[in-house]
Amino acid sequence: MEENDPLGSGDQPTPQLPDDLLRNVFLRLPPDPSAFAFVSAACKAWLRIVDDDANFLRSFREAHRNAPPLLGLFSDAVYGELHFTPTPTTFYGAMNLPAPPPLFHAYGCTHGRLLLHGAGGKPLLVWDPLTGEEHLVPSPPPRFLPGQSCGAALVCDANHAHNSDCHSSPFRVVFAYSEFVPLRSSHPPLVPRHTFACVYSSVTSSWGPAATIDVGCHFDGKLGAVAGNSAAVYWMTGEASRVLEFHLDTQRLVLTETPLEVRGCEFLITPAMDAARFGLAGVIGDYVLLFWREDGVAGWIHRTILPLDDFLPADHAYANQHLQIGEDGLLRSDDDEYEDELDAPMEPKVVGFSEQGDAVFLHTELGVFMIDLKSGQHQQVPTPTTYFTRVYPYSTFYTAGTMLYSRGIHM
Repeated sequence: MEENDPLGSGDQPTPQLPDDLLRNVFLRLPPDPSAFAFVSAACKAWLRIVDDDANFLRSFREAHRNAPPLLGLFSDAVYGELHFTPTPTTFYGAMNLPAPPPLFHAYGCTHGRLLLHGAGGKPLLVWDPLTGEEHLVPSPPPRFLPGQSCGAALVCDANHAHNSDCHSSPFRVVFAYSEFVPLRSSHPPLVPRHTFACVYSSVTSSWGPAATIDVGCHFDGKLGAVAGNSAAVYWMTGEASRVLEFHLDTQRLVLTETPLEVRGCEFLITPAMDAARFGLAGVIGDYVLLFWREDGVAGWIHRTILPLDDFLPADHAYANQHLQIGEDGLLRSDDDEYEDELDAPMEPKVVGFSEQGDAVFLHTELGVFMIDLKSGQHQQVPTPTTYFTRVYPYSTFYTAGTMLYSRGIHM
């Protein structure tokens, strides 16, 4: 090499490391899509390795116990548009996803895809923010009319026992609604007489037959929950007085009375955790509580997750404002100047849950906190900047680095 040559310009290209060795190195990366985006962009050989579902991605998901990272929160109000708030990831900071389709609201988020619905009887939409894929679902059966009380949920049909990729897997949409009929009078109010549930399959691109129960339900407009094994879907109905269950294997609808304590309160239904069928999480007084039902156990089981004053550590940024929990359960301040800035002290409430059913998201004056339901440990997550009433945690593994870059996602 001549003295004036750039360093290494006369060297031979570095030999390519064996694929097996590179796989072992990449398996130790954090479960962060942005990390894989950079690996994918480095060279075609690395992209080929990390984009191989059979030989790498399944092993990667298994190595991380099928617990994908939280990439952010989708949020909306009952009549508001959908927004995404990214969370700082472990590798390269926050990842910005493409804007959600306009004029759509969310029914929920399952394994990296969202189930959306539009106004005016528009078809349902299954949207994958990471890949940009959209799948229009035809309108439910003719007996459903726009404006009727309804609920829906997305069920992933990936082979989770073999760590299959959820983004490319088939899915089902469960849609439940009540048929309203008028009472006999000159200006009759509408009352629900029957409740139906039907299932759409992406494999057949069609709706199956409807299951029926001879009881009407008023869906509360809250998040539905899908059992961890995808065997059942649950919705809160009748101002939190009953839970409607739909079992996909038997096509059976079941109504379960809720505890008296939660009726009329801001409780959310959550997926099953451990031996439970499903749970109810919310705030009563100064505590975050969890109720759940188990097969073979009569009645409801409940326990306190943590007191609300646990959200006010002494070194918190708001500590000098003397915030504390009042007798009414609201966060308040004994600093008159700061209290005047609180236009309307907000009652803490549960606004979302993790897909695994092991965490809930609590919205307080201090922001949004993710609470582990087993340990009670909590951490603050970025709070959406627009008005919202619900959050949909978006957690997923990497699928293909080329998808990230082709859609202009910036890390």
